Amino acid sequence: MLRRFVCFVLGKNGVTHNMLDDIHNHWKRAEAVRIKCLGVPTLDMDNVCFHLEEKSGGKIIYRHINILILYRGRNYDPQNRPVIPLMLWKPYAPIYPKLVKNVADGLTFEETKEMRNRGLHSPALMKLTRNGVYVNVVARVREAFETEEVIRLDCTHVGMSDCKRIGVKLRDLAPCVPILFKDEQIILWRGKRDQERNSDISDANAKSSGA
Repeated sequence: MLRRFVCFVLGKNGVTHNMLDDIHNHWKRAEAVRIKCLGVPTLDMDNVCFHLEEKSGGKIIYRHINILILYRGRNYDPQNRPVIPLMLWKPYAPIYPKLVKNVADGLTFEETKEMRNRGLHSPALMKLTRNGVYVNVVARVREAFETEEVIRLDCTHVGMSDCKRIGVKLRDLAPCVPILFKDEQIILWRGKRDQERNSDISDANAKSSGA
């Protein structure tokens, strides 16, 4: 069934103007297209599906791991398709705030240094490949943080640019604190969760005893 649909590859740049234009061009003669997602966007497939549906006006009717089928809808009219400006050049990359601070929030300089060394010398939680499928990475990181304070992801051959993209995604999705990118290794710290949880419990106990 899946093979009869035209296949698009959605890579690290996500849902682009050119890809949306190609989808609408194929919808003129086919009801649906197949989309194979690879690389950084697969860390958050819910987000990929949301943006595909919102920007194309179609509907995801099939989803399995990193494979999607995007349906144009029964009442699709190619004459009234949205006008999508093509990107004929690659825009300059935006300037983001510094991802890794010299001293992580909640730690001293020495504690940050010790945490980085511990992460570099710990066994890798996972080995990620270039343009791989990362759909289970967030769950694995969250699970590891139940018992580990700092973890390492081996991203050899992934490329430093993609390493940082992965770090940004995990920072928001896990959530966690990236504390080092070195030699295509990502070191993640789970943050001060336990202390915050304990302080919340202490505050709640103090309020209940005061009442």
